[in-house]
Amino acid sequence: MHDCCSPKPYSRSRALWIVMGVIALVLASTCLKASEPALYLEGGLGRKRGDFGTPIVSQLSVAYGAVGYASSTFDLNVTLPVLRLDVQGGGQSDSAAGLGDVLIRGIRRFVPETDSGFAFDGGLALKLPTANSDKGLGTGKTDVGGFLAAHQRWDRLQISLLGGWIQSASMNNATTQTTRSGIYTVGAGLSYYMDRTKYSIAYEARGSQYSGVAGAREVSLDVFHLLGQRLALKGSFIAGLSDGSPKTSFGLGVVYWP
Repeated sequence: MHDCCSPKPYSRSRALWIVMGVIALVLASTCLKASEPALYLEGGLGRKRGDFGTPIVSQLSVAYGAVGYASSTFDLNVTLPVLRLDVQGGGQSDSAAGLGDVLIRGIRRFVPETDSGFAFDGGLALKLPTANSDKGLGTGKTDVGGFLAAHQRWDRLQISLLGGWIQSASMNNATTQTTRSGIYTVGAGLSYYMDRTKYSIAYEARGSQYSGVAGAREVSLDVFHLLGQRLALKGSFIAGLSDGSPKTSFGLGVVYWP
């Protein structure tokens, strides 16, 4: 429950949960496309919107750019987002815009795909506190996450299982809620490969960052399509299944190999 006399910090804490969810998406995503190490550039747009079971609606618009270096066995990249946060409801209307937290990610394929179709990945992600936390655009803390993922492929069909942990420094807020220093993330996905396109559907569950607030439960649909040897499009839609998730999220990105 929140202090009725402090609705603005309360809505900020909910909006920060949207921002914190970004690191889980970064952990779960991987390039691993190039057979030889290759530089790639990525840019995109996205939007997340949710009320978290309250009268207060938070909407986060994202534009991001990333530079990475990847092969069939590793993927390293740095992502810089620009955010706009709009909060309405509960007798308040507020907005803020600026740079988000910088994300650094590294993924390693420990077991390349075998003759039986099995593969095994691991990775780390670091979120640096470059965003303005006073505006609600970041936590003001350094966060780190790690994951392990197993994949089994049969011709065009692949099943993936993922488990990980996101460790966050303690965050001060003006509510009576207690924040947790770390949360789990687990997920399962099903992918179908065509000649130039990969379609995926996945379920993800994350622990609650706030006491008394449901953890995130989400279903996502993703498409990755190669337009040519140097250019690809990627799109995603996420539906939240609990009050701990944004109700809807979507994104569109372009990947370019110079």
